[in-house]
Amino acid sequence: MKRVACINGYWSTNIGNAFYNLGAEYVLKQVFGDENVHMIFDQTAYINHGKKNIPQALDYIAHLNVDYVVLLGPVLTRNFLRVWRKTLDTLQKRGIGYMILSAGMMKNNGQAMEEICKYFKENPPYAVTTRDRDTYEALKDSVERIYDGICFAFFVPDCVKPVSTDLQPVMAVNFDKIDEPEIFMDIDRPSDISFDFDDHRIGMKFKGLFARVGLKTDRFTDALVYLTSPLPRGKRPEKIGNYTVIRTDHRFSPMFRRKAFRYANSVCADVPQTYANIYAEAELTLSDRVHACAIALAYGNRAYLFAKTGRSALLTRVGAQGIEDHPVAIDLEKLQVEKQNLIAYLRTVIHTQ
Repeated sequence: MKRVACINGYWSTNIGNAFYNLGAEYVLKQVFGDENVHMIFDQTAYINHGKKNIPQALDYIAHLNVDYVVLLGPVLTRNFLRVWRKTLDTLQKRGIGYMILSAGMMKNNGQAMEEICKYFKENPPYAVTTRDRDTYEALKDSVERIYDGICFAFFVPDCVKPVSTDLQPVMAVNFDKIDEPEIFMDIDRPSDISFDFDDHRIGMKFKGLFARVGLKTDRFTDALVYLTSPLPRGKRPEKIGNYTVIRTDHRFSPMFRRKAFRYANSVCADVPQTYANIYAEAELTLSDRVHACAIALAYGNRAYLFAKTGRSALLTRVGAQGIEDHPVAIDLEKLQVEKQNLIAYLRTVIHTQ
């Protein structure tokens, strides 16, 4: 049986990375067997926001004795070749292949994708599975073995079984890019956004230019989020209606307590299982993070995404259309078929070499 090194990490800077990392480990073990899957830390470039690897760092990945190195997630950025070309070329000379699974683009950068596709002709990946339709369309003519797949985060319920708490019913609120809006239930007062949830009417009030701008952008300046976090804020309730509110922050590092633990019932951790447990238990998740919504949907719950981002395509890929306009849930039976088909595809391409 072939051996693979699954490249993963940077959980503390964005716990969303851990979700598709855990899913990838589960999927690869279904394909290659438990003993043949090795989880290896990522390139040092992502310490520097993905621009270039640290010169003094050992290129440990290039020295691995495996059959394939597996890259994960939204690695297809404008800096992809700067970060990965040397390593992948070294692996090619050693007779070691590579795959890109749950592949995505941070942004649809045409010039960058042209350069990446050109490189794929020189050093082709053995297989690629994508997490959204846009990435599949961008790569389908440049990769021989490519599959229109889903984000591996949707496999988290297969490997993380939640435990219940005495906090039910729960609402998860996750705003990492802007300050948490005021959220109220069944109260007649002006709101910026309102929607029906079960038999309730929920209103939300966003305050300040920072919130209005942040909601309309793909990403907002991390520095500004941290700089504004010490500013005075109004209190937020522990309950909204009968729902216990759990407030998650996906960025454990750099840790700034005034940001991560600003309001009551805050949770911030550097391990993903706690977050999975919260989103599994929450009947509704309100978030500006794509992967918070992905995990909530994967466990069969409803989610509402408050961010205009091309990365939300990984949510619509599994049937979450409209998630940027109102709470949605997805068809878990259809999701199960997608997951089974993806694993079957990987087994086929690996065992028919």
